[in-house]
Order: sequence, then structure tokens, then C-alpha cells
Amino acid sequence: MRRGAWHQFGDRSQRLVLEQLDEGQGVGVIISPRDLAPHKAEEYAPQYIEKGADLLVDQQFYVPDSDVGKLSEYGTARFRASVADLGEISDADVTALSAELRVQHQTLGAHGVIAPALVYQAGRPDIVDVNGRLFAAAKAAGDELGIPTYATVVVGLSASNADTTMDDVLSQATSLDSDGWYFAFEFEEPRIPANAVAVRRACEAGLLLAATGKPVMHAFAGPLGLLSLGFGATAVGIGHSQNLWQFTLDRWHPVSGGGGGGDAPPRFFSSAIWGTIVYPDEIAPLSPALRNQIVTGSPFSDPVTPGPPYAGWSRWESNKHLVYKLCEKVAEIAESTIARECASAAVTHLDTAVTLLDQVEDEMATLADNSGTYQQPWRDVMRTLLNDRADDYDFLEL
Repeated sequence: MRRGAWHQFGDRSQRLVLEQLDEGQGVGVIISPRDLAPHKAEEYAPQYIEKGADLLVDQQFYVPDSDVGKLSEYGTARFRASVADLGEISDADVTALSAELRVQHQTLGAHGVIAPALVYQAGRPDIVDVNGRLFAAAKAAGDELGIPTYATVVVGLSASNADTTMDDVLSQATSLDSDGWYFAFEFEEPRIPANAVAVRRACEAGLLLAATGKPVMHAFAGPLGLLSLGFGATAVGIGHSQNLWQFTLDRWHPVSGGGGGGDAPPRFFSSAIWGTIVYPDEIAPLSPALRNQIVTGSPFSDPVTPGPPYAGWSRWESNKHLVYKLCEKVAEIAESTIARECASAAVTHLDTAVTLLDQVEDEMATLADNSGTYQQPWRDVMRTLLNDRADDYDFLEL
């Protein structure tokens, strides 16, 4: 598993990823069957690989009987069923699923197999059993192709709400003979998690997986990816859409009604404050000195300037800018392979962000959504982790 930022697929990601790779951002690509049809995956996969990226496919069995998006077009669709039906999966089905995964990954030239898996929940031994069977199918495919197999470990809400249940789930997951971990964490909060207790549990879960000595992919990380390498992750999944900024089951449920957003103005992601600020409405009221610190540009933010006049800028270009800045920072932190140093780098960056956000609040009203509410809790979590889990960090350095 290559170290650094990986592009996590969402809606309309295929060309966005090519542009990011052209700009030198990202070391890998995670294809989403929900968002990319099989024939399009076959078209784009070799292009990503040609640009130097590694390739993985997230089978997305999280809502196992879901057929949203393009899921029904893949050969693995015939193995999608209710949790109860998957509990009765036969040896013949495991063999057939393994064959389907082998063909898929061979066709796409994938560099590893992400095992299909249900979301782990508290008190659900049936899910543990199903995940074990699904992992066996993936492992057989990976071994036959001579590529690593990564166990999917998504900690669901019922398991993440208490330390004891989370530890139990992780113990069950790490019993699998995996070559690494495809890890995600379900939060109760929308958009970006700010609850320090929940963020701490997510970081501790990642730290526990890293302590196995096997690589960890922090999937659906989004801006929280600033902390990923600091809790021992090797790779960080970055996507442009807010439903890729943390794991949410909503992505695999049918959508009712139209899309949101309308004519909302673009949001500029500032690396300095590690959050978004509405352009130009929330940038314009700031003092020139503060604007100059907050407006951190990229190849996709050319029209944006720290001061007036404020040129037009599309929301789609703002998405590209966000992905670029997230990948850029992850790559910078990833230059160190020592988790403790990565955690310290995140703390230092968040120290600056908190200071700047205090100045923003002094000059104007609080930023929209929760753009300025999570930086301080994240910093405090990482400080606590470095202090309370010093032995774990020592172990990772061995």
C-alpha cells in the first residue's frame, strides 16, 4: 500500500482524478462501483496507472442489497443480498465470488484487493461471520493474482459509541489473515466531525489497526485526513464531495428528491485554517493581512484573489481546489514515516489554524456550517493521543 493521499471516488470523479494526478497530487485511486460503470472503469483504470497511480476497488457491500448507482452493472451484483441471506452464503458462492473478484481485478490491473464487507456493529456475530466468508473469497482472489488483500473494517455507530464494543469489534476484525486494513469510521455528526470523544475513538481504532504492523488505509477521510498519518495510517482516502468526508451509509440508500446546493456560492478550502470559507462573502469582510494568510491558492483557484475585485469562480473548480489542498498537505506530512512525527505535524498545523480562526471571529461572525468548530478539538485529541498512547507510538517505531 503506497504511502500518501489516495483519490476516493465519488460522483463525477474520473476526470477530476486525472487532473489531480497531472498536477502531481495523489499516489493511488480507489474506484467506486456505485459511481463508475464497469466499462468506464476499464477505460479509466489504465489511464490512472499510466500516470503513476496504484489502483484499488472498494466493493461497497456496506448496504449489501443496495443497487444504487452503477452497483447492479458489476459481476459482483449477483452476490448482493440481505444480511440474513448472506449469512447463508455457501462454499460454492464463496468460490464463485472469488472468481468474479479475480477477473475484475485482473481486468483493471488493480494493485490489491479490498475485501467486500458489511459494517461492523455491536453485538452482531452474524456480521462477523459474513465478513469472514467474504474475506475468504477476496483473499483467495488476491493470492491467486499475487497481490495483497486488505480487510475492510468499517466501525459502525453502535460499535463506535463505547470503547468496550469498539475494542471487541476490532479484535474480531484483526483476527482475519489480512495484508492490511481498509478502515473507516461512522460518526453521528454531519459534514465534518467535531465531537472530541468520537474523534478520539476513531484515532484510537486506527492506532490499534496500525499496531498490527500492517498498513492502514483511512478511507472516506476528507479533511480528517490531516490526522490519519498521525494515528499510524499509511494511506488516506480523499474525495471532493461532503459525503466522502466521513463514512456514511446514506451513499448506498436510494436518494429521494432532487439534489441540494442550488445557487449556493463556492466554498474556498483554506489550508491555513484547515476548513472552508464562503467565497467571496466570508473572505471580503476580513482585513487584508488576514485574507492574505487564509487565501492559500492552488492550480484550480486562479480566479480567487485575497482582495477585490472578486472574480467569478465555479463550485466545481472549488471542489478540485479542495482535493488538491488536502492531497498536498497529506503528502507533506507523509514525508515522515514516523507516526509520532506525523501527529506532531498535525498539531502544529492546527495550532496555526486555531489562532487564525480566533482572528476571523474577532473580525466577523462565526463561519457558516461548522467550518471553525472542529480544529481545536482535533488538536486536543492528537495532543492527548501523543501523551496517553506514548507506548503505542514507541511500538510503531520498532
